Amino acid sequence: MIDTLTLLIVLMGAATVVLSVYVAYKFRQQSRQLNNGSKKLSKSLMWQLVGEACLGAGTLWFAVMAYTGKLPDVPVFLQSMVRVFIFSASSLTTIHLYLTTTRLEK
Repeated sequence: MIDTLTLLIVLMGAATVVLSVYVAYKFRQQSRQLNNGSKKLSKSLMWQLVGEACLGAGTLWFAVMAYTGKLPDVPVFLQSMVRVFIFSASSLTTIHLYLTTTRLEK
C-alpha cells in the first residue's frame, strides 16, 4: 500500500513540476507582448512558477529516493541542502512577487 501511495506521489510530483515549468514558459511568452505593469506582473508570476517548480522538483527528489529505498543512504547534509534550496526558491520568488505587486500600486 505504501509503495503504491509513494508511486502515486512520484507521478503527481512529476506532473506538477512539468505543469509549473510549462505555465512559467507561457507567462514568459505572454510578458513579451505586454507593456508596463502587466509585463512586470507576468514576469513575476513566471518566476513564482519557477520557484514552485523548484519546490516540486525537490519534493519529487525526496519521493523518488523514498520509493527506491535509497533515502536512508543519502547523507543528512545533502538532504538539508536540498531543503535549503527548496525553501530559498520558494521564499525568494514569493518576496519578488510581493515587491512587484507593491511597486505596481504606486
